Amino acid sequence: MKTNYIYKKRWIYIKRSWIGLIVLTLFVVSACASGTGGKTAAGSTNEDAPVSASPTEKATETTQEEIELTIFKYGGVTLTNTEVETYFKPVEKKFPHIKIKLLDIPEGDPIEPLITAGTIPDLIFGGGYAELKEKDLIADLAPLKEKYGYDESRLKPEVVSAINQSSEGNQFPFSINLPVLYVNKDIFDRFNEPYINEVKTWDEIIGIASRLTRSEGGVQYVGIDLSPTRLGSGLSLDIIDPVTGQAAVTDEQWTKVFKTLEKLYAIPGFVQGEDYRHDDKDDVFYADQNLALYTHNLAQLVGPLEELRQQGVTLNWDFAPHPNFEEALGTSVEINVHRFAITKGGQYQDEAYQVLNELLSDEVQRLVSRNGRVSVLNNPELELEYGADIEVLKGKTIENIFKADPRELNAENANERKITKYIGEAAADLAIRGVDVNTALRTAADKINKDLETLGKTK
Repeated sequence: MKTNYIYKKRWIYIKRSWIGLIVLTLFVVSACASGTGGKTAAGSTNEDAPVSASPTEKATETTQEEIELTIFKYGGVTLTNTEVETYFKPVEKKFPHIKIKLLDIPEGDPIEPLITAGTIPDLIFGGGYAELKEKDLIADLAPLKEKYGYDESRLKPEVVSAINQSSEGNQFPFSINLPVLYVNKDIFDRFNEPYINEVKTWDEIIGIASRLTRSEGGVQYVGIDLSPTRLGSGLSLDIIDPVTGQAAVTDEQWTKVFKTLEKLYAIPGFVQGEDYRHDDKDDVFYADQNLALYTHNLAQLVGPLEELRQQGVTLNWDFAPHPNFEEALGTSVEINVHRFAITKGGQYQDEAYQVLNELLSDEVQRLVSRNGRVSVLNNPELELEYGADIEVLKGKTIENIFKADPRELNAENANERKITKYIGEAAADLAIRGVDVNTALRTAADKINKDLETLGKTK
């Protein structure tokens, strides 16, 4: 890295300077000793002469002031204190005057009350760039990149593309949150269904799910649950048309998504009265244990599964490759890069940037990979080390995680999060209200356009 190279050159220069100074000092002392019988010019012995400070002592004299950098988790993204301790330990070793603290604020809580109270966190982890920019929360990284360097050639190309496209380069990549299928092997074994180790289409997965959705021994088992937004992300679909600024949910591709949901909802036993959602609780996979296949991201579930293992709770599960539609097979959903931003108005922006740059070091990114997150570095060896330090991942089919590549990110619209709920409502219309696909999507489009008109007027 550029900074390491500079430090190395400076150290060589300092080292040579001190060697030269020591030689010169010895020469002078020797000359004085031979001319004055071991006396200094003032007549005192050499033992009484003041000793020059060593380089280490001088460095101690100029030790930098200790500072604390705080992290705010934005929008419910997962980051634990244990992870902060693990990933930032090498950083604090390199910058001993800097301590990192994760703010103790419930996930999903807004940042505004904190800032209003006068507490500006130094770093923001997570959050959509368009939303953060709209709230004027993000510092411009361009001057800091120029000052301290930034080597994006070491990053995976899809990470570079995502960061530059979605955040104008003003967020710092940390890890990739890959989606995967979690498999409850006990349910597969109970109904003699083979495990999944090849990439499959959604239609194939729904076929498997139909064989696993059944009631037995007083338990209603469900094969899989799917959300329309996840299915849409597998085709990189827009909810808001980037050209017209209107709803884009009535086209052929969104119709395909909802036709797929229609097949799922038609499985006997899937819709139970008004209940058609089976994966809307964070703990559904390991608490109820009646869901055979669970589509979720690595960062949200590996940690809880490891915590359960530490508590003595054992589950029989594994990974399967993430499915998609036939034309997009081998890809999963739009890439989800977990990222940091430096808060606008933060007191220690220079130090914060140096810390973030160090998070991209080989040492830290190896820790990232070994502890259950996917590295952003373009280094295939790190994938081979994925999860090596997480006991619950021992014996799992890790290679299945990487059989479906993340898709390129669509252009982000700041209003999208505010109107996505109408896609969910359309799915409910389909599942429990008997509405056909076309009508459900037209209704969603009308609601979206109405809200977009209101949002446009309030700007």
